[in-house]
Amino acid sequence: MINVDAIYYSLAKIEKQNKAYTLMEDDPEMKMRVLENMIKEFDLIGDAALEGIKESTELLKKIGSEDISKKIEDMSNKIKG
Repeated sequence: MINVDAIYYSLAKIEKQNKAYTLMEDDPEMKMRVLENMIKEFDLIGDAALEGIKESTELLKKIGSEDISKKIEDMSNKIKG
């Protein structure tokens, strides 16, 4: 599933980079590097989210409605005993 820790870490890095950016004087090259790093972190967040969506979709495909109804019936039979 989605690695929430990785997303949290990326968001923390973005926040720090944003603060650094605002503290920089007139150094366009350094500002560009900071912006590039922020964009990379946003890409990582997007990649993590997409991977989680893919895994969830695959799981839903595996579970299918027939499997769910069969499992419910099996559980009902076990409870009835």
